[in-house]
Amino acid sequence: MSKTTLYDVRADGKALVMVTGRFTVAGVVSSGIGFTVADAGAGIYTITFDDQYSGFISCVTSLEGNTITAIDGWTVNTSTYTAAASPTLTVYTMPPRIVDAAAPVTTDLAADCFVNFIAVFRNTTVTT
Repeated sequence: MSKTTLYDVRADGKALVMVTGRFTVAGVVSSGIGFTVADAGAGIYTITFDDQYSGFISCVTSLEGNTITAIDGWTVNTSTYTAAASPTLTVYTMPPRIVDAAAPVTTDLAADCFVNFIAVFRNTTVTT
């Protein structure tokens, strides 16, 4: 269960919690609550969630830029969710034209770009 006060929602999936946010390539949170972001290297970011949940469901990410050319061809991936006292999720940004898909290179986006995400968690031990 979350340590945050949660209010009833009149919808299906009441046992689910979404943590949403937006951060810059420097790991600075632009919007959202319930998490912090650390820049873990070129194009690698670690999201640390404030609360522990009983299960990780999914995460959707997207890139946002002031111009389309700033993000054209870039990809963003999530990986390595770790459920612990401080649960984390790793996010990677990769430039266009990866030469070797087996060994992709991560790189920071331009300063005017953002990573947006929606992480979905199960907030109860009851299977939903």
